[in-house]
Amino acid sequence: MLAHLAKLCLLSLIVSGALAGQETQSKKPENPPSKENCSIAGLVVKLGSSEPLKKVEVYLQKVDDPESGYSAHTDATGHFAIRKIDPGRYYLRVERSGYVSQLYGENSSSGHGAVLALSAGHDIQDLLFRLAPGAVISGRITDEDGDPISGMQVSAMHHYFIQGKRTLETQGAAETNDLGEFRLFGLSKGRYIIRAQIGSRWQRFLRATNADDSSSPAQTGYAPIYYPGTSDQSRAAVIDVAPGQEIPAIDFTLIPVRTFRVRGLVFDAVLGQPAKNCIVMLIRHDPNVLAWSARQGETDCNKGSFELSDVVPGPYNLIVMLSNSGKQHSSHATVEVDNTNVDDVRVNVGPGIDLTGRILVEGHKTLDFSEVQLYLHDPEQDFNGNAGAVIKPDGSLLFEGVPEGTFQMRVWSQAQDFSDFYLKAARANGEDILEKGLTVGAGSARGPLDVVLSSAGSRIEGTVTDDNDLPSAGAVVALVPEGKRDQFRLYKDTTTDQYGQFVLRGIAPGNYKIFSWREVESNAWEDPDFLAPFESKGIGITAEENSHPSITLKLIPTDKFRQSP
Repeated sequence: MLAHLAKLCLLSLIVSGALAGQETQSKKPENPPSKENCSIAGLVVKLGSSEPLKKVEVYLQKVDDPESGYSAHTDATGHFAIRKIDPGRYYLRVERSGYVSQLYGENSSSGHGAVLALSAGHDIQDLLFRLAPGAVISGRITDEDGDPISGMQVSAMHHYFIQGKRTLETQGAAETNDLGEFRLFGLSKGRYIIRAQIGSRWQRFLRATNADDSSSPAQTGYAPIYYPGTSDQSRAAVIDVAPGQEIPAIDFTLIPVRTFRVRGLVFDAVLGQPAKNCIVMLIRHDPNVLAWSARQGETDCNKGSFELSDVVPGPYNLIVMLSNSGKQHSSHATVEVDNTNVDDVRVNVGPGIDLTGRILVEGHKTLDFSEVQLYLHDPEQDFNGNAGAVIKPDGSLLFEGVPEGTFQMRVWSQAQDFSDFYLKAARANGEDILEKGLTVGAGSARGPLDVVLSSAGSRIEGTVTDDNDLPSAGAVVALVPEGKRDQFRLYKDTTTDQYGQFVLRGIAPGNYKIFSWREVESNAWEDPDFLAPFESKGIGITAEENSHPSITLKLIPTDKFRQSP
């Protein structure tokens, strides 16, 4: 996500189109655009100077139809021009190697941009985009004797919200060289935590080093460490990074700790034999870090057996994935490493459960099922917690090989005609599963699924103004359900356009509160603790099927938002 600006006259932007920037500047179109089409032109320069930037890729993408848009690049003078643009609301993005990707209207570290609204015959010729070079964080990693360590994985991580929880996500990664040096580049403005952990080469080295002493309950290894030198991420230093800033001397010293091994057997219950080929991943169970960023190790199984070395004490999820006849199967187990080797892990990977059903469509609009994606999501499992449905043209569906778990149903489509649809109902054997979820496992229901999609979703339009009653461009607008804060499918968000206007579509009937901020971390409004101080600032609104309420919002001032580390 990208940040946003306060006033239209301050908006930085870039544009994309079907023609390259140089060509549109030097060539007259063979077919002049009609009065119904729009056009855009402007200049891209380096932030902090008037130096023009060439070969900047620009993209213009429709808000309600992600598959429809335009692309182009700037010429040698930094100019671009795009003709024959269909009227509509667009996201505008610019990218160039060595610079930070940005959206139209970005002006903060929260990463939100403004929507660009183009009406029939709209012609914009004086756009300006100031592109920031990527920031750099560099340093060196040594062992307890001061010797450099090569092959260490170093990550720049930042916080963001997902389903009401604040977690860490990797934004940039690098390996140390033979001098123990690392360089994290291409970083955007923001607040970062730097983490170092052993890479795959070190894992192989330590596995070989400790192989002669496999009977020992403990081995020697290095635990993941956060700058300036702590294994507790809550005590890590937060590094503020300005656009294009270079921050050197972020140095680590790793201290050996007692580590242990985890080994066991994987049984392929589909073929009834030890797994021939499988991937085993050990994920440290940390609610504050995304599973992908919390991987402790990864290995292959050999005749069903596997071994992971250099594991520090703590709770883990063991994820196993294998493939049979082109079909993917997975399972997981919980592992607690507590100052001793774990040698008795047993994982059975079964075929899962096939679930059949159908999609029913309500409303006056038809739906092309080839453009619809329906999936089951287990919020407790990042790796094997998703199952996608195969949907036939008649709406019949099949979830194949669903593993055990409790799943929430989600629906998504890039089709423009899907914008007003919402997930109205989901039932298994006639029992409502939309809010409580679908439990899959031994003894659970395997009956047909009925999924109802309705095109009668509510549409909310409005304007956001600041304390001076001026339209606020690039403001974040968030719709939060009342009484159902744990139903994340009901949340909606968008940003205002250059006129301070916004549109939210496909809203399920119910009671909501609507908020608007200048700067806010993405999805922070899904966290009850974050939202609590702002409850009185939200405006209550009721959505009904086919309703089109309009509302004017006051921007929550920036000084009321405290950026968290």
